[in-house]
Amino acid sequence: MKTILVPIDHTPAAEHALAYANKLAVRWPAEVVLLHCIPAASAGAANVLATEEQRLRSLVERLRYQQLTRQNGRRIHYSYRVLAGVLPDHMQAEAIRCAADLVVMGLEPIDCCQQATPADHAAALAELLTCPVLVVPPGRRSLPRRVVFSADFGVLDNSLMHRLSALADAFPVPLELVQFYAPHDRPQRRPLKQALHAAAAQLAWPAPVTEHLVEDEARLEGLDDFCDREHADLLVIAPTSAGQLAQHFATCYAKTQAYHTQIPVLVLRAAGYHKAQEACCARCAQHPETLAPPSARSVYHTIPWV
Repeated sequence: MKTILVPIDHTPAAEHALAYANKLAVRWPAEVVLLHCIPAASAGAANVLATEEQRLRSLVERLRYQQLTRQNGRRIHYSYRVLAGVLPDHMQAEAIRCAADLVVMGLEPIDCCQQATPADHAAALAELLTCPVLVVPPGRRSLPRRVVFSADFGVLDNSLMHRLSALADAFPVPLELVQFYAPHDRPQRRPLKQALHAAAAQLAWPAPVTEHLVEDEARLEGLDDFCDREHADLLVIAPTSAGQLAQHFATCYAKTQAYHTQIPVLVLRAAGYHKAQEACCARCAQHPETLAPPSARSVYHTIPWV
């Protein structure tokens, strides 16, 4: 059986993520593991861990029958993990312990004028995990009917395409592969198209797969337009750096209701991922002082939120 790990902090964003994970668990099917962390000082009190686990169970019973039929709700098997401490200290170990095939978590946009993202934010936690991370924005939503996968296919290795293929049963819908390139890269169109075609050949996908080579100076803005035209309701990305990952979750895009902030985003860590310091938008570029050297931050604070 597949396993979905869902960090829960009892915020509305986390509840929306769990509701989405419930629907995935029925379709896949998969077991849902709920992870909740409480401060070590609070956990020292008697029966605190047991009380928090009961609170999780109550949340599960409410959500699975609120948005699922009773028959489907009964099909989901849940496990509960309530630990003392903070989420970043346990996330990686728990994903390994339960052999998570997917982590589903909510999204709280973070102001990109901050020098560091909170350690429990989706973008920071995605850096700690090798398994796919599905970030679900606030609101109730149905499972996707059209998926867009945007990446630099010229540098992706075959293992990433196999990891995406492993999720095909969870998302058995048409898949659009899109490779963006800048105008000055026009001479590279042929090798880019060949790399795109080779990546598609590595996929074991039950629904139609379509390849797109798109010219656009601003990749993320172009991706928004493309997803809007295709009516995509799931975006898959394979960032090669922390800067690329930060771009997708920056508040500067959330404030303008950019299309990619309104749909779930599935993060697949590409091979050779590095913590390069980059400005995520034009406003960020005006504040170079926030691009502190990586050594000056903890492992959880390496994303340049400007």
